[in-house]
Amino acid sequence: MKRSLGIVSTAVVTALLGSAAAEDSKGHISKWGAAPTFKGDGWEFKVGGRVQMDYSIVDADVSAANWNAGELRRLRLNVSGKFGDNLKYKAELNTNSSGDVNLEDGYVQWTPTSSGWNIKLGQFKTPNSLDEETSSRFISTLERAAFTDAFEFNRRLGVSVNAKGGNYTFSAGVFGDNLNDDSPQQGYALAARGTFNPVKTDDALVHVGASVRYRNIGDTQSDLRYRQRPVSHIPSRIISTGRIAESDVFVGAEAAVIVKNFWAAGEYGVTIADCTPAAGCTDDPSLDGAYGEVGVIFGGKRGYKGGKFKRPKVNHPITDGGMGALALVARYDTIDLTDAGINGGGYDSLTIGVDWWATKYTRLGVNYFNVDADLGASTSGLDSAFAALVTAGAPSEDVDGVMFRAQFDF
Repeated sequence: MKRSLGIVSTAVVTALLGSAAAEDSKGHISKWGAAPTFKGDGWEFKVGGRVQMDYSIVDADVSAANWNAGELRRLRLNVSGKFGDNLKYKAELNTNSSGDVNLEDGYVQWTPTSSGWNIKLGQFKTPNSLDEETSSRFISTLERAAFTDAFEFNRRLGVSVNAKGGNYTFSAGVFGDNLNDDSPQQGYALAARGTFNPVKTDDALVHVGASVRYRNIGDTQSDLRYRQRPVSHIPSRIISTGRIAESDVFVGAEAAVIVKNFWAAGEYGVTIADCTPAAGCTDDPSLDGAYGEVGVIFGGKRGYKGGKFKRPKVNHPITDGGMGALALVARYDTIDLTDAGINGGGYDSLTIGVDWWATKYTRLGVNYFNVDADLGASTSGLDSAFAALVTAGAPSEDVDGVMFRAQFDF
C-alpha cells in the first residue's frame, strides 16, 4: 500500500514538473509530460487534448457591422497509443461553442516491420496543404489560410498509403464522406500529397511539396459551394459562389524554410470546379488562393517533422524559471472566387500576429487583420450585412479585426 501511494505521489509530482517517469511493481512505466503515457509489455496508451478559447473584435467599414464576441474554438479529448511495433491507433472527440460533439480523428495505422511505409484506415484528413496538415495548435496565425477553408479540406472516412524517409513524405488515399454527416451520402474523394527536404540540417531546413485532390458529391448531396469568412471564425461568410459544382479538382504547391529561429512559408492552390448547367458558368471556373508569411521566434525555434510544422521548441519555459518564447509573424493572404461567369468575390488580407509560448504546451496569441474584399454578386450563404451590400449594388467592404486566443494542449 505504501509503495502504491508512493508511485501515485511520484507520478503527480513529475506531472507538475513536466517530465520524468514512475515505475510500478510490475516494471511498467508511466511517462508524464503534459499528460500521462502508460506503457506495458508491447502496448502504449496516452490521453491528450486541447483547449482553445477565442475573443474577436471585428468591424466592417461600409456596412458598419461589428462582432465583439468570444467562443470556445476547440475543445478536444483523445486517446492514442499502440499495440506491438506495428499497430497504432487514435480516437479524438471535438466540441465548440455550438455544443455539438463530433468525431475528429478515429483510425488505426499498420506499419510493416522495418518498413518505411504504413496503411491508415478510418477517419482523418485528406492529405492536402502544409497549412491544413499542420495542427491548429501549431499554425503560425490563429486561423488558417482562406483557401484551405473555402476549398473544404476536411476529415473523411477512408484508407491511405503513407511513406516517409529522412527527407521525404508521400501519402495517397481513397475517401468517402465524413462520419459526422447526418444525411445519406455517396460522395467520395481521391487525394495525394508529397513533400521533400532538399536541405535539412540542425540550423536550416527547406521544404517543398505539392498535393492534389479530386472530389465528387455523388447523387444525394447539394452541389459544392465555395465561401469564406473575413479571417476571424466569429463572423459568418463574407464571400460565396453559391452552389455551383458536382465535382472539382484541387492542385496545390507549397514551400517553406526554417533558418535557426526565422521561418518563411507560402502556398498556392487552385480548384477547378465542374460547373453544373444551372450555375450559369461559361466554362469550368478556376478558383484560387495563396498566402505568404515570414516569422521569427525569440527564445525558441519553429518545429518541423514529417512534412509539416510541429510543436515549437521553447528554450527557457517559465516552468524552468525562464521567460518562454515570443513569436512574431506577418502573413499576406488572398483568395479569388470569380471566373468563367461565376462571381463569388474575393479578398486580400494582411495579418500581424504575436504569440507568447510560456511553455511548449501553452500559447497566448493576438492577431490583427485587415481584409479588403470584393463581395461579388452572390448572396448565397453570406452574412446578412454583406448580403445587403451585394443586393444594394455596393459589393465592396473593408474589415478590420483583432483576435485573442488562450490555448493549452496536453
